[in-house]
Amino acid sequence: MASQKEITLGVEGAHVITVEDKMKGKLTKLWEEDHSEEFTIFRAPFNIRHSKKIMFEPSVISIGPYYLGRPHLRAMQEKKWRFLQSFLDHGGCQIEDCIRKIKKLERRAVSCYSETFKMKSNDFIEMMVLDGCFIVEFFHKYIIAKDHKAINEGWISLIIENDLILLENQIPFFIIEELHGFLENPLDFAEIARILTRQKIPIKAPSQQKIHHLLHLCHCYAVPVPGNPSHSTENVDSLPGQPSDATQNAVSAKLHSGGMQIAASEQNLPPSILCIRGIILFLKNLWHKKAEKEEREGMTIPCATELVEAGVKFKKLEQSDELTKITFQSGILWIPRLQIDDSIRPLFMNLIALEQCMSLQVPNHFSTYIMFMDKLVNTRHDVRILRDKGILNNMLASEEDVTLFFNQTGQSVYIPQDHYLAELFKMLNKYCKSSYHKNRARFCHDYCNSPWSIISVIAGIVLLILTFAQTFMAVFSYIRPPS
Repeated sequence: MASQKEITLGVEGAHVITVEDKMKGKLTKLWEEDHSEEFTIFRAPFNIRHSKKIMFEPSVISIGPYYLGRPHLRAMQEKKWRFLQSFLDHGGCQIEDCIRKIKKLERRAVSCYSETFKMKSNDFIEMMVLDGCFIVEFFHKYIIAKDHKAINEGWISLIIENDLILLENQIPFFIIEELHGFLENPLDFAEIARILTRQKIPIKAPSQQKIHHLLHLCHCYAVPVPGNPSHSTENVDSLPGQPSDATQNAVSAKLHSGGMQIAASEQNLPPSILCIRGIILFLKNLWHKKAEKEEREGMTIPCATELVEAGVKFKKLEQSDELTKITFQSGILWIPRLQIDDSIRPLFMNLIALEQCMSLQVPNHFSTYIMFMDKLVNTRHDVRILRDKGILNNMLASEEDVTLFFNQTGQSVYIPQDHYLAELFKMLNKYCKSSYHKNRARFCHDYCNSPWSIISVIAGIVLLILTFAQTFMAVFSYIRPPS
């Protein structure tokens, strides 16, 4: 019998490359690579990016390696050198000092990028120095020098700000911090976050936290406490009166201590044991169904119109320091104000992409917020409800555009079932299922929506009371006539 043939992939000199050689070589290379730093700069996930490329690609300036050399970005590439010279002039340092600092961080910086790229060491260091000095000088002119005309055309400054918050257009933040060390005046990170978000979303200084890049800076200031949601979410599996899994397993272990042997000898078990076993299995099935139902209720809510019909009231949360801080109490849904214009969608899309790529390091508050608003807004009538309550400030062309904004932004967003609004979703669904709340809302809508309607209701009630009193007196006088 002929021996099994090896599959060859190619020839290098006199050595035949086999599948085994290729796979071993790849594994060896993985071990040799330095992964001391987790990836922090990514390409946007395909499910978010494929139909919205314009939201993730820079318009005027490239930062980092992913878009370096693109023809339409070359004009700003030349202006980076002017910013570098300005940085060196007021920083009192030489270009050699910058190169020396960045060279020590080269391997660490390369390991931050999730995608491999071909670039010589000298070219990479030059790019880091050029981009890092540009960012430091750009914000220095804006925040400290108040020189808003640093770029000749004012409108380009706005586009640059937009390009600086793109997930794929970043350099590690420690590069910026290292270069910023040459300057005397420290940068105000909160002010940087305000500039990059254009004050469209409220920000708050986070607790001590490691910043990875400018987009992550915006996320940290918008969601100040990482991994600590604004709303407590109870464990759905631990329902009141429900035994824990450990208790169920212990009882099941007692009843199933023989494994499959018990199933084979069930006919010999006492009826009481069989009855208890059946009850436990029945209750366990009910608990699982209830948990599955609550999980579904934790992932969706009715739209704004349906919530109003169920008696839910919308109110704007005044002076909120978190856009994602949404609460529901006593039939009132409190939501912070949001201004919607063309500039906020790229910010949201890139914050969502960041959360999807770094799901273990950053909380998924923006993804959850967009899903919440996507469920809430289905029609222009939903938009009108939120606008009238001061929750939405629409700067787009029409109410239909707002609906498209949330529906399109919410596409392909993944969030886990234990998201920070899961408990609020369940509370809303429970409230909407109450016939009492629906009937009360219907009564208020039909009879209490204007002063004249209220007067009519009061007059009707008074008339009813007088009629009842007259009837009572007539019956009473008939039963006990006056002597």
